[in-house]
Amino acid sequence: MAWPVVALSTLAAATLAVACSSQPDSAGSVESALDETVIQIRSSQGEPWGITLPGLAAAAIAGPDDGDRVPRVVSGSSDPPGNTELIPSDRFHVGSVTKTFTAALIMQLDQSGELSLSDPISNWIRYPGGSKITVEMLMGHTSGIPDFSELPGRKRTDTPEQSIAFASRTKRLFAPGSQWSYSNTNYTMLGVIAERATGATWADQVRSRFFEPLALSETYVWEGESRPRTVDGSRLNCGYPGEPKCVQRPGFEIVPVTDGSDWTVAWAAGAIVSTPSDLARWIDQLVGGEVLDAEHRRLLTSPTPQSIEALSGSPSYGAVRWTGGSLGLLRYAIDGQGTGWGHEGSINGFVSNVVRMDESGRSVAVASNFLQTDSFAALGELVTAVNDAARP
Repeated sequence: MAWPVVALSTLAAATLAVACSSQPDSAGSVESALDETVIQIRSSQGEPWGITLPGLAAAAIAGPDDGDRVPRVVSGSSDPPGNTELIPSDRFHVGSVTKTFTAALIMQLDQSGELSLSDPISNWIRYPGGSKITVEMLMGHTSGIPDFSELPGRKRTDTPEQSIAFASRTKRLFAPGSQWSYSNTNYTMLGVIAERATGATWADQVRSRFFEPLALSETYVWEGESRPRTVDGSRLNCGYPGEPKCVQRPGFEIVPVTDGSDWTVAWAAGAIVSTPSDLARWIDQLVGGEVLDAEHRRLLTSPTPQSIEALSGSPSYGAVRWTGGSLGLLRYAIDGQGTGWGHEGSINGFVSNVVRMDESGRSVAVASNFLQTDSFAALGELVTAVNDAARP
């Protein structure tokens, strides 16, 4: 079944008209570039499947004066396979982009002395060999702890403590600190450590430290209840148990995602709901602002040797590839555009991606309520479009 390309909603178009009349021409050019690119991505990425991508949203901070009004666009449906149009304030599950908030929280606790990055996790968590695994190793994915989300037999209703216990029954991947391997368990542990070090919940801490002071009003922690307007997720009817393998060919049906158990179990590793405009503000302030002091910003934007080695042969997604990871972020290389720091997310029915480019300082975010959207390729195209539009 084919989906028509849906242009900006009436509200988005009205927002664009106001923006163009009250903002510098460069801001209007960036928004127009985002709009055109989002529509093009929905068409080009959907073509191999014989569809148009159900929904896509993007935002960018292209200049130093854009922080208070972030150019943003939306295109498509908020309730696929329905046809209710997306609006700019619609919220998406952003999956592992959540880890950037957890990393920032741990960095702030290190700054205040409530914990140290060099502390062994055994100070807070009982885990085999925990005395040789540090907080820093969790943040940089060098702990050797397996990813509970990839282990057979786990329960998708597990609490954070149960997820950690489940991982503890599996052999470690490598000696702590010796290699790099991405693991959701690392960030679940960091959430538990933050709670035990402070006596406050992880959710309350990210709200009070980041959402509220940075005015990220469209961002919240998923705790089992949807807030308006949080959009519906979707996917093709392939790749799940009992379904055919997902291969790029026409014939698959777009189906809604109603099983959101991972939205909860992901917790400090993936439970945040947000919008591309809030994510663009967040990465801009995290990497280039005063969320952290200079030393911790340096740690956040310095790749570890283990990650450089592990990702040296990583594949490209369109024009984008990872070339290293820090204590909380991943280094992006985008063909023709340079490097930047950000994170991606993928969770039941949703994908997202966000980056702040090193040379230009521009921040770009994208989110989709369709699991098969290639957020890396989309991000690369959007960064290129924003750079072209923002250049004098």
